[in-house]
Amino acid sequence: MEATQKTSTTKAALLVLAALSMLLSGLFIATASRSDASPPPACPDGFTLTADTKNCFQAAVVTSADNPNSCATGTLTPDGTKCFVNARVIPQEGTTLCPAGFSPDDSLGAMCARFEPASQNAAACPAGSRGIAGSCYILVAKGPVGAATCDEGTLVGTNCVVTGAAPVAGESTCPESDVVFEVDGQCFTIVNRLVADAADCTAPYAIINTATMRCKVVTDGTIGFTCPDAPGSILPETVTHPNGTTKIAFCIQTPPTGLGDCPANTTPAPSGNDCRSPFNRRAGAPICATGFGLVNGKCIRFEAPSTAVASCPIGSIEDGVGDCRKPVADAAGTFFCKDSNAALNGKSCVFTAGFLINPAPTLYKCDAGVRTVIGSGSATDGTGSTVQVICILGDADANTTSGPSCLQGVLSTDNAFCIVPRIDTAVATAVAAPVPSFTG
Repeated sequence: MEATQKTSTTKAALLVLAALSMLLSGLFIATASRSDASPPPACPDGFTLTADTKNCFQAAVVTSADNPNSCATGTLTPDGTKCFVNARVIPQEGTTLCPAGFSPDDSLGAMCARFEPASQNAAACPAGSRGIAGSCYILVAKGPVGAATCDEGTLVGTNCVVTGAAPVAGESTCPESDVVFEVDGQCFTIVNRLVADAADCTAPYAIINTATMRCKVVTDGTIGFTCPDAPGSILPETVTHPNGTTKIAFCIQTPPTGLGDCPANTTPAPSGNDCRSPFNRRAGAPICATGFGLVNGKCIRFEAPSTAVASCPIGSIEDGVGDCRKPVADAAGTFFCKDSNAALNGKSCVFTAGFLINPAPTLYKCDAGVRTVIGSGSATDGTGSTVQVICILGDADANTTSGPSCLQGVLSTDNAFCIVPRIDTAVATAVAAPVPSFTG
């Protein structure tokens, strides 16, 4: 960094000398060419009028910038001068060291442990029992002397099941709806009649269409002619002649149709327009005799069985209030550890302690760079509360830059001068100025 600063200072000095040389030459030529003219307009302090008298100039100053150091690879050291990476840790086998009175225990994963006999509470009645140690008991229910019996039916569980007569069907009903109805205790449904054939044409009409049973008669063409009367509907068809008279040309008869027959197994309804067919009645729900209920299609009744007088079961005794007491053995006293730092393990109290590993001499390795230990601790094995083993890769990048600049005005296109407009002219737009002419 010091060498860079020295180079920047030398460049600045050379530029200043060159500028002064040009300035003196320009002033001389300008003075020689204007010896008989009025003094030139003033320039800002430190600036000189160019030969074309349009601007003022002075030599640019070379300045340096010292940016923060950086590392292309790795991390800066705390003082910012070097680049490093952490050393690679190489696990090493060591020796387990336990405090006095402790030893590694395989059942605890080689943890340092110490065992002491656990303390034991006095015997007591087990959980769920009553009384005091030596006289513990539980209460049991009284039971019958003999098995339960049924006066009627069969014993199933704790009930006597009596099976009655088979259920009978209840009264049937007619499921009435828009097309199903009940008349005089009978259930019917509506059925449409069969389509009837059309009647024959009535003279003087003659058939013209057997599919629609339409009949026709042609008129004699006289004025005032009317269609002959006939059963069914009569439709006159007229025609208008060129002289304006309108006459009936022919007449159409549609004979009436009669009622059709009812389908097989049906009978005419009282109205005469429809037919009706018998409809099955809905069977009534099964009914059991009084006192019985329907269970799985059978009529069932439940009765309580007959039992003998209840008494205390064998192995128990009846106390003064009628309860049955059955003796139980005392429960052994529970084990416990008087010291809260110990853990109960069966009949032992286990104390554990931290252990140290005495490692091999080398635990860290540098794949690149120079191995260095920073912080407090051992420089050999890297132990210690704040020690850090790192690999120094080299000096950090200084990131210093230098270049010409202007405290006032703008740089010329060759970056050698600072250009400002004359004081007695309008302020020029701040753009890169051209290289001024110094030849007069």
